[in-house]
Amino acid sequence: MNTLAPRPTEDAALRAHRQSPLPSAERVADLLIVARATDDRYGARHFSALLDRILGKDIR
Repeated sequence: MNTLAPRPTEDAALRAHRQSPLPSAERVADLLIVARATDDRYGARHFSALLDRILGKDIR
């Protein structure tokens, strides 16, 4: 007998994951300034998206 075990979907796994609390907008803004000043493109993109999320500008 070949029975498949039920597995959670990716969507269910993502919903079950507890999100960690977001840092303050001031802290993320400071990190964004540093990333831009040091030409850290990845950091600038990351902190910019994080700041948008904190400020409620998340577009989905």
